Amino acid sequence: MNVCAPCRSNGRDVTTQTCQIGVVHGLFDRCVTGDREAWRDLHRTYQPIACRFLARLGVPGSDVDDACQEVFVQVFRYLGRFEHRCDFQTWLYKLCLSQSARLRRRRKLQRALAWLWGHESAAHTAGHDWTDRMVEERVRRAFDRMKPLHHEVLVMFHLEGLEGDEIARILGCPPTTVRRRLHYARQEFEQLLWAGTSPAGKGSAP
Repeated sequence: MNVCAPCRSNGRDVTTQTCQIGVVHGLFDRCVTGDREAWRDLHRTYQPIACRFLARLGVPGSDVDDACQEVFVQVFRYLGRFEHRCDFQTWLYKLCLSQSARLRRRRKLQRALAWLWGHESAAHTAGHDWTDRMVEERVRRAFDRMKPLHHEVLVMFHLEGLEGDEIARILGCPPTTVRRRLHYARQEFEQLLWAGTSPAGKGSAP
């Protein structure tokens, strides 16, 4: 069953989108009741659309299939709450946008880890049997515990890739202040990451 196949009305072709108004609603109802064939039809019809959109959003080719699978996990989980206030494909696009944003955040975290491993602190991992998930969790906790002024400058420089002069314009401070904050931010981040202890006080950046 191809729910997007063109149909005819009064001798004229009706667009795929128009066909969906009636045909796809029935398909959704079958999916909600647990009809496996209906789920296969839904996936077969919309999976290429989701994959194409994710790729155009910049999701790397090697990640597109996994990202698309995550999108359809969300479809499976929440289709019963879908009230047809918008076209299904519109909702699908929104799910793809959310998944793409999650992947971008994950890549930023990976860049942060790459920066981290490139520093001498990576030597501290010797003797620790840490999985990637454990390391990511430690990084997140370290970021959460940082002084706000340290946190923001570290994010802008290492995750967003902004130059010192641009960060200075954003924060409204001299570039020398940015460099000083970045120096202390790196120190604080590494202390929190490896020791897991909060620094004394949460005052202003040096």
